[in-house]
Amino acid sequence: MDMQGKNAVVTGAAKGLGRGIAEEFAARGARLALIDKDRAALDDTVAALNAAGHQAVAIEASVTHREPCRAAFAAAVAAYGRIDVLVNNAGIYIRTPIERIDDAEWDVIFDVCLRGVFHMATAAVEHMRAQGGGRIVNISSVDGFVPFPAMAHYAAAKAGVISLTRSFAIAYADDNILINSVAPGAIDTGPMRENGYIQKLARERIPLKRGADPREIARAVCFLASEANTYATGENMIVSGGLVVA
Repeated sequence: MDMQGKNAVVTGAAKGLGRGIAEEFAARGARLALIDKDRAALDDTVAALNAAGHQAVAIEASVTHREPCRAAFAAAVAAYGRIDVLVNNAGIYIRTPIERIDDAEWDVIFDVCLRGVFHMATAAVEHMRAQGGGRIVNISSVDGFVPFPAMAHYAAAKAGVISLTRSFAIAYADDNILINSVAPGAIDTGPMRENGYIQKLARERIPLKRGADPREIARAVCFLASEANTYATGENMIVSGGLVVA
């Protein structure tokens, strides 16, 4: 799954899974345009990659609405001239019971997790169609497949990512743009690790008895984004340690 010579955009790339994806892509030779609204964390990630001999640029943006998304993608094009891969990873994770979800919280979940995917992907397909093809990988979630009353808005948005991926894949198949999604299960990083939730879930429900390292999810993303993938489009790859089997 060589990425040598490829230019990739990764959203939500400052930390967690996004940073893991950036590290995996860089290790395989890709040049990176990394997008995040957390400037300090983003600069740290970019500095670490460049110090390791890779090539990455930071683009500070909140991928919630059309114009910021298109401006961020345009900045990536300006940096490298050509973008071969887009990974829509940006997301927000809020646990709120159904009856307590208000309009503001509903909107922010859908803005980041679904609207941003749509607008980044539309910018990408315009660019990729003109250059003869490309790859888009959207990060969905196993929560898009199963009931999740504690985060119904998040689960609904991630189900939307899966549906949107399928629609985009069919719409742009003739343009040689392969568009897929990856649905992670529990990832052993961030607040969910710190509060013990991942460890408890692993003991009780994950057949492999552990959460995923971000780089394990990143390797699945890398396959779908690489030239090794020549036939998968509109697919959703579940990578959950057996937590969800479909």
